[in-house]
Amino acid sequence: MKPATFAPWYAALYPQFAEIARAHGYALAVHGSMQRDFDVVAIPWAKQVSEPRAVIDNVLSEFAVEEIGQPETNNHGRIAFTLGIGFGDCFADWSFMPASAIAGH
Repeated sequence: MKPATFAPWYAALYPQFAEIARAHGYALAVHGSMQRDFDVVAIPWAKQVSEPRAVIDNVLSEFAVEEIGQPETNNHGRIAFTLGIGFGDCFADWSFMPASAIAGH
């Protein structure tokens, strides 16, 4: 038998995370298996979106989570934030796709 994971708990967080993302103009997608951590990608969806920092600050104010480290810039301009949940066993990684338009589209 495989060890238990936090995947069910992560899945239960998704609707509340998604509502915060929507309120800031983003669609939120789950990325990954949810076995080790909870990876979500915020995709600019509305004409106007909030800065990623404003979204993360909203999450920090609504949940008993803490930001771990500094935001990182990853491939294709994604900005990633890591949030610690609970006693350090659970993590949520929020990545934000850039809101800039692709030339020619």
